[in-house]
Amino acid sequence: MTICYFGLSKPRLARDLVYLKGLKAKGVEVLECFDSSKYIIKYFKLIQKHNALKGKYDAIFVGYMSNLTVLLAKLISNKRVVYNALCSQYEGVILDREEHKPFSLVAWYFWLIDFIAFKMADLILVETEEQKKFLVKFFKAKAEKFRVVFTGADESLFYPDENIKKFTDFTVMFRGYFLPATGIKYIIEAAKILEPENIKFLLIGRGIFTPEIKQQIINLQVNNMELITEFLSNEDLRNKMLASHICLGQFSDHQRLTRTIQNKTFEALALKLPYLTADSASNRELLIDGVNCLFTKPADSADLAVKIMSLKNDPALQERLMENGYKLYQEKLNSTALGNQVFNLIAEEISKR
Repeated sequence: MTICYFGLSKPRLARDLVYLKGLKAKGVEVLECFDSSKYIIKYFKLIQKHNALKGKYDAIFVGYMSNLTVLLAKLISNKRVVYNALCSQYEGVILDREEHKPFSLVAWYFWLIDFIAFKMADLILVETEEQKKFLVKFFKAKAEKFRVVFTGADESLFYPDENIKKFTDFTVMFRGYFLPATGIKYIIEAAKILEPENIKFLLIGRGIFTPEIKQQIINLQVNNMELITEFLSNEDLRNKMLASHICLGQFSDHQRLTRTIQNKTFEALALKLPYLTADSASNRELLIDGVNCLFTKPADSADLAVKIMSLKNDPALQERLMENGYKLYQEKLNSTALGNQVFNLIAEEISKR
């Protein structure tokens, strides 16, 4: 099998990297065709680059965050178009980051380009069954086009390392974007509750909520929390994660969390760290409470504090979550397992021609 990776940037995010690594290990040849030039010129360059690859591949694989190129792929290629969607761009811009109102002209623009992408693609890869249900209903898409494939993590970065020493204080770590759906406010409130318990909180990230987060830490006079907003190298980030005792997920009651599984979930499992996150229908598609993770009630800082204490005081529970979480990753979420799954889906799609 030969596929053409088609998109607006070189594959660099886990959603593409993991699948492509697994496909290559399976013997698939991947021909890259991408362009990140400014403005509309990138589409003309994509067409030129693609012309040199015509007749050399079996399917065209549109990369994550390249929904604008799905229509182009359909127009210039006579092969099946596989769209590695994960979710919709409308969700990221309008629902997640809340950059524009849901019924604004900008919102309608993002809805339209997602609608066209889902209409034109022959096979669409998404992250959960809950996400599939939402996309089918919200974008009037055909359910039979969708297949659920988990994301995984970049194994060149996220892997266990017993040489990394744990922090002296019991440390609870969050890494990610500071967005409305994240629920950082509940982490800060839980940190305040747990100030007498000799527990340190480490927040690593940045985003539109950074000013509010800094102000909340000041207002609550939280003294057991370190906030890192500057860029960290991959190695430094990984070392800080491995040095922590618990990895945190997301904790708001935002509608997006009922459909998504965050990248940090796969990272924590790959690093063999105990993982604590909010209970949701999407998380239950992958995780089992008390077996390979620990769930807390959404938007409930008191319950989050209780769950953190239960982990701190129960080393056996920590060990169970670590072992079972890592076993889950090794069996179902590594690049080999996911690559095999994507290979079979693409092969099935090619056979339809």
